Amino acid sequence: MELEFLKILANYGPLGLWTAYLLWTTHRINKERQQDEKDAKDALQYHQKYIVERLIEQEHLLERALEKLNEGLAELRLQSRK
Repeated sequence: MELEFLKILANYGPLGLWTAYLLWTTHRINKERQQDEKDAKDALQYHQKYIVERLIEQEHLLERALEKLNEGLAELRLQSRK
């Protein structure tokens, strides 16, 4: 079908060939844009997943640090009562 369409446009001479070129260029640009958008979306998902993993890791580290601080404070309170 595309070949028939190009043959019909070629019958119009340079104007038809120019039109075919514009259509092909537009199609190629749209295809590249779609691929770029897909790549950007994939990259965004990857980075969001990485950020979430790092935040969860930091949360666990903070929880452990708070537990150690609480244990240390409890020991200090016990020592100060003696």
